[in-house]
Amino acid sequence: MVVRALPANRKLIRDINQNNLLNFIKTEGPVSRTRLAELSGLSLATISGVTGRLLERNLILESGAAQSTGGRKAGLLEIQPEGGYALGLKITEHEVIAVILNLNAEIVYTERIKVELRGEGRHSIQLLALEVAQLLKRSRLPEEKIIGLGCGLPGTINGVQGICIDSPILGWHQVDIAGLLGNLLNLPVYLDNDVNSLAIYEKFFGQGQNYQNFLTVTVGRGLGLGLVINGDVYRGAVGGAGELGHTTVTFGGRHCECGKRGCLEAYVSDHGFVETWLAKAGNSPLVGLSDAAGFEMVLKQAHAGEKAACDTFDEAGQLLGVSLANLVNILNPEMIILSGSGAAAGDLLFSPLKVALNAHCFGQLGDQLRLLIEPTGDESWARGAGSLVLRKFFLSPIEAHSEKFESLAIS
Repeated sequence: MVVRALPANRKLIRDINQNNLLNFIKTEGPVSRTRLAELSGLSLATISGVTGRLLERNLILESGAAQSTGGRKAGLLEIQPEGGYALGLKITEHEVIAVILNLNAEIVYTERIKVELRGEGRHSIQLLALEVAQLLKRSRLPEEKIIGLGCGLPGTINGVQGICIDSPILGWHQVDIAGLLGNLLNLPVYLDNDVNSLAIYEKFFGQGQNYQNFLTVTVGRGLGLGLVINGDVYRGAVGGAGELGHTTVTFGGRHCECGKRGCLEAYVSDHGFVETWLAKAGNSPLVGLSDAAGFEMVLKQAHAGEKAACDTFDEAGQLLGVSLANLVNILNPEMIILSGSGAAAGDLLFSPLKVALNAHCFGQLGDQLRLLIEPTGDESWARGAGSLVLRKFFLSPIEAHSEKFESLAIS
């Protein structure tokens, strides 16, 4: 791929300098202007001019005092958390989990909104826009400080164009979410697959900050995978990368919700655990219980020592461990983060997973691999969606150009 060079002009250079300093302040702060000059290679005069503009925009603040070498003590600079806010939505078929994040990705407001969104996409987006507008009013935050809206949803998503290509859970197909929702709310709107959003949060604000290659695997309603490769999320040709749940583990096996047979998700997910347990225990299908409630029932039985339930988690752990070993052998990641509601199973699931993972990794690829188990609640998913906005805010103008995005950062 050939990336067209941006024309060198004073505005572009100023934008790049502002972005570089803003990111240094985010990662190094509280930090002195002298240290910023060392990190950036810019002159102190340029540093003073750029940080002055950032202070005027209330995007950074001056606090404390740097060690003085004579003369007036200089203040230390850090991000002003309340200088802007990002709205993040975890969208499901029956409700929306919403959070508002400050510039440090800290939650300052959260709500759960009951709304039926399954069905015709355009109508659902109109309903969603009405709910979001009311939520912003209830938050009492200054509208001019809302820098954007991020949406995380299940399915195949074209994040560059802002289109939901296909979401079987929501029943949305070829829906221009960014365009429709952005026009209705008059906000920049970004979207991605919900697991990718979670991976972006981990990379920029969570456990993945010091890693360039890692996997985020979620077990719950489904089985998801976010791939961070060379420091950024890998989405594939049309946004469909990471469908670990729909890799085949048993030829001609159990029916999956996707319509195929033998998918990993049919065995390692809330409904997969329930089906395996019912088959092993010889029980009748659970009527009237959601997949999540069924999972809780199986987990309770396993904690009580019931053999069928324990065997259910043991077999699922082995299947997932082998599948993760295959990914390690292909991608050689530094870390795997295991999350989602399924993490509540703890060692019941993860002890057999670790055994299978270690047994099937090639050579020494698993020796330095870090395996992190991190249970996530609904707010974590919404926080991931909000991180889509913050990522764009801190993105350099050159990277924004190569991604066909306008940077949200100051100009």
